Amino acid sequence: MAERLNWSYAAQADGGPSVAGAGVIEVDAYVKVSVTIPAGATQAVEVLPGTGAPLRLLVIAPAAPSADLTYAAGGADIPLDGPHVLVGAGAVALLADPVGTLSFTNGTAADARVDILAGRDATP
Repeated sequence: MAERLNWSYAAQADGGPSVAGAGVIEVDAYVKVSVTIPAGATQAVEVLPGTGAPLRLLVIAPAAPSADLTYAAGGADIPLDGPHVLVGAGAVALLADPVGTLSFTNGTAADARVDILAGRDATP
């Protein structure tokens, strides 16, 4: 039985145009993870078990965005200076394929909470 994940976005220039969209993506399974990365630490976070799986949706949302809070994907350290919302297999593939464990580094002076929602199909 497919799980339905609702997604939406909106961005508007102050006093100018806007772009918005919404939809539903069906996946076989999803995982929700909330983790606290200690100040000054690097921590591995298992998003999907084992070597991971191809994703169709990935949201990484820091409680307090910061360029000093990063995660490693595809050989690069990516700053969490805002929420990262990747909808569709093509968007998620920009990070790494498949996604299993992500390594977070908190270069800030305070502990950092990060929420992750990942949706995937059971077969590649």
